[in-house]
Amino acid sequence: MRTWTIHEIVDACAMTTGELSQWISRGHFRPSVAVRPGQRRRFDWRDLACLAVMRMLRKHSLSLDGMALIVSDLRDDLAGMNDISDISGRSFFCADWGKKQPCPTVGLVTETDLFAVLKRRPETVIIVDVATVYRDAAGAIPVVTAAGGAAQ
Repeated sequence: MRTWTIHEIVDACAMTTGELSQWISRGHFRPSVAVRPGQRRRFDWRDLACLAVMRMLRKHSLSLDGMALIVSDLRDDLAGMNDISDISGRSFFCADWGKKQPCPTVGLVTETDLFAVLKRRPETVIIVDVATVYRDAAGAIPVVTAAGGAAQ
């Protein structure tokens, strides 16, 4: 499975290494693989997808705690998937129902399921095409070629 360094990830997601390190240490972002102190962290496709979503959510001035909750739910949905192609045709959403329902509804759903949620008229809804924001972020990572010419 392809993995990336912290520098590749932060460049692709328009953040700093310090910012990402703080998000991890404060529990706002949970990487796929735990590391011991002093060990280099590598990030997989799930990490890149979640951080790309966080980047997109930042543009909408959501609080860090709010983004962390949304991305945590996305992380859970991505946990059992093999790669980004597994989410083809699905969108991730977070619907806030206001006083009608105290907890937001979140999930990685098909278009049909998303329409069903929208018909229930949530007060606010955030919809993210995870595959698209992932591809945009992945496209920002330069391909490094080894001596033999193969991508690492």
